[in-house]
Amino acid sequence: MRTRGMVAVVAAAGLLGAAAGCDPGSLTAQEVEVVAGAGENDGGPAADAFIDGRLVDMVMGTDGVLRVLTEEKEALTVWSVKDARLTRVAVPAIKADYVSQATAGPGGDMYVALWNGNGGVWRVTADGAAVLTVGIDRDTYRGDRKAAPDGAAVAGAYVRYLHGVAFAPDGHLFFAEERIGPTTYQLVRTVDDGKLKTVLGRDLAGLTERQWRSARTSTGFPEGTPGRQVAVEGGLNNPLAVAQDGTVYAAPGRRSVVAVRPDGTAREVVGNTGGGADDEVDPPDEPFADRGPAARARVNLAGGGTIRAGTSNASLVVDAAGDLYLTSVAPAGEDLPETFDWTGDVSDTQRDLLERSKEQRRGATEVLRVKPDGSLSTVAAHADAVAVDDSWMYLARAFTDVDGKPRVLVVRTSKG
Repeated sequence: MRTRGMVAVVAAAGLLGAAAGCDPGSLTAQEVEVVAGAGENDGGPAADAFIDGRLVDMVMGTDGVLRVLTEEKEALTVWSVKDARLTRVAVPAIKADYVSQATAGPGGDMYVALWNGNGGVWRVTADGAAVLTVGIDRDTYRGDRKAAPDGAAVAGAYVRYLHGVAFAPDGHLFFAEERIGPTTYQLVRTVDDGKLKTVLGRDLAGLTERQWRSARTSTGFPEGTPGRQVAVEGGLNNPLAVAQDGTVYAAPGRRSVVAVRPDGTAREVVGNTGGGADDEVDPPDEPFADRGPAARARVNLAGGGTIRAGTSNASLVVDAAGDLYLTSVAPAGEDLPETFDWTGDVSDTQRDLLERSKEQRRGATEVLRVKPDGSLSTVAAHADAVAVDDSWMYLARAFTDVDGKPRVLVVRTSKG
């Protein structure tokens, strides 16, 4: 019988500590609980069921349902954890390879942004139906094939190549739209009264670099610059998140995070937008320890979002308290302390799977948290995606089983 799933929690003190030549009793690892994917059952109790496929994304809905997106042979599958039980549904209308970000929307539906030629924002219902809500059907569209300006009606607008999507608590939809020419750049837009409105990013069409180089996400911009005057360069994934107070967070180019306040002004949150350096924040010592100002740290948001890269999308989420969470790849050569290893009660099968999954990891992935005061901490590690609710932080890890088949395991840990 094929081993399916993965361990959710590990007796890290006994396993990883001993392997490192340490006294197992001297280690204090991070306590986690199994959520899903740690067994061999086809559905039913989530902790004892398997989750097949390449990890694409993971989101927590306002309905309390945790959804894991996976891909197998380009097909998208949504696995839902509700009341500790796991169910799945296929979404045949969407190629998982093209999903740049997923988010939970009103009414328990999920929304995904696609970066391919059809692009757009798609609403995914509980039964796996996919409905185009923003963008055009490339095969049937007969309208003007020009980029839609601000003020244009969203219905039928020519919008393609989307690199992020998020819903505000008040129901407003936000998405990151790629434009090409004179250089590749992005606009973070929303839908207000049925019309398109840009909140972050300058329309660079017709402008020279000299006209916009003083305010750009790659090199920094003055505090308080209007979001619509900041050039968002590059075409890489640009995950979004929106806080309870309406602040919009974006991670352009995976090297930084910027925020747009409700009054429309922008600020640097984390990353090297202003030339930050690693030596300006303390290295991670243990989960939740303050590392210094996030704005002076250097980040590399994990995730490529394609089957060709074989990785999941980068995570960027914000909780009700205004804490921002993101997945990042630690600097080359940086090994996180054993305090970040997962620990807890597990079965022998789960322990074997966890050891296998950790052996497969290349590079140190970490989950970062930025508090509203701007302080940075590494709150977890060894995870490929993160989702949060009021009390818990959910961590997903991708791995392959003994047959070389992709699997996903989900655990949760206290938010500290």
